[in-house]
Amino acid sequence: MQHNVTLNPVQLDPSTALKITMGGSMFQERSLMGRPDVWHKIKVIRGARYEKDFILKLIINAIEPADLIPVRYHVSGQDSAFIARNCGLALDKLCRSNLIINNPNGDPLIIDITLGFASIHDLKVNIQALLLAALNRRYDSKRKILHLDRFHKDIEMSKTVYCPLSQLRTFSYVLKVAKNALNGFEHLNLQHNELLSLSSIESSNLSPMLKSLDLRYNNLMGMEALTPLRGHKITDIWLDGNPVCENYSSPEKYIESARRYCPHLTKLDGVYIGAPGMPLTYNTYFSNGEKKKLVNQFVHHFFTLYDQSDRMILRGLYHQDALYSMTLGIPPALAAKKNLNKFIVANRNLTKLTDFAKSHQLLFRGPEAILKALNKLPQSSHDRTTFKCDLLYDCNNHIAITVEGVLRVLDNKTTQVLSFNRTFILREGEDDEYNIVNDQYHVDFGPLGRLAETYQDEAIKNISKSSCFSRTEKNELIETLRDVSTMNREWCSMYLEDAGWNLRKAIADFVENYKKSGVPPEAFQK
Repeated sequence: MQHNVTLNPVQLDPSTALKITMGGSMFQERSLMGRPDVWHKIKVIRGARYEKDFILKLIINAIEPADLIPVRYHVSGQDSAFIARNCGLALDKLCRSNLIINNPNGDPLIIDITLGFASIHDLKVNIQALLLAALNRRYDSKRKILHLDRFHKDIEMSKTVYCPLSQLRTFSYVLKVAKNALNGFEHLNLQHNELLSLSSIESSNLSPMLKSLDLRYNNLMGMEALTPLRGHKITDIWLDGNPVCENYSSPEKYIESARRYCPHLTKLDGVYIGAPGMPLTYNTYFSNGEKKKLVNQFVHHFFTLYDQSDRMILRGLYHQDALYSMTLGIPPALAAKKNLNKFIVANRNLTKLTDFAKSHQLLFRGPEAILKALNKLPQSSHDRTTFKCDLLYDCNNHIAITVEGVLRVLDNKTTQVLSFNRTFILREGEDDEYNIVNDQYHVDFGPLGRLAETYQDEAIKNISKSSCFSRTEKNELIETLRDVSTMNREWCSMYLEDAGWNLRKAIADFVENYKKSGVPPEAFQK
């Protein structure tokens, strides 16, 4: 049998690669490139300088439309490397580039290839088993939803295999495995996969099971990308976050264009479109378009601050007479098993509370009491891609906003996904600033079928980025830093500006500099 034949690995250099592309005989090299039973090793010289995803995306983009599935990516010294098989066309493309890949962020990547690095019988990697495990983790059998969002970043599979759905052959293979292994799925989530084409859905013959498709935050350029869906009876589709959404001057033209490819469509981007000519029903609704910017700005600002480890930074957002309460929809016994005791203690669910006096204790008034209560709740990370907002009321100097979505609870004991609904009443004050006068917070079970790691920590990643702090909020932060450090306002302002108005970072920077005698005497002068 072939695997008993001794392997003689061959090192490719620019000279050898050039001979291969020029049609030289190179029998041994071409033979190895075409063999399905061997692993090839691809090394990136000084690849340790870059992140794994950055390196692999550059290589995959360079070999398109050929396919390549990187396996066991690792860093060794200054270099990085991975193995791959069944990738003759990809290797040929790399040879044609003279083993050099353009890098928009710096020096070109220099590639080193060892053909026939190892036999698949000596170096065993069961890619299909890893794929099946990932698909089963991401399948919600009760609701028949398959979550393939950010599939290449699956927390377990990506430790061994980089499996981007942007590669057509990989995408088709994943869908075929899912179709055969899972007990039918009607809803497919493909968010954040950098998809340019949907032809793999057509070739995988998923019809007629597929009813809804979530394609948010991909790279679909035009509505013709939906052509492969014409044979499916899809009634619900999300396209938000794709370049295609920028091509239309009105919602009517956008809907009409989508219907050409999905004639059974009743819901587009969360909006119930019904029959032609019928009014639209929105999941996210703003009765006043002028207030949309204000609402989006407030929501971004509030949750950016709320997801920081010290919620005292929210001080400037709450009115002096503001009210706050929190309710929990999860039964206490079950919540206790999930280590959600901090939510149980703060739960003001009046249908569950028998102690009327305690209900008053759990209704907090004023910024100090509210912030103290908020700081007792677990640290969190909200997934902004799941947010739905409604402007419920807009009259005179008050507006009411409701926000719902998904959050991750970050605790020492556990990390888990929950859903939330938060209703704010905002009051307009001086300098066109709005303050929260009422904050009603509800926490409940998370969406079925989703693992905590499939939600991205966008809020945690952006925690140090400055947000749109008002003058009042900045003054509150300056005064807080003055109380802690005894520095004057000017120097407190400088520290906060350097820290992006992140109070914890400003305090840490001050303490570090103070220990090194790096804070001059004038910083403490009145």
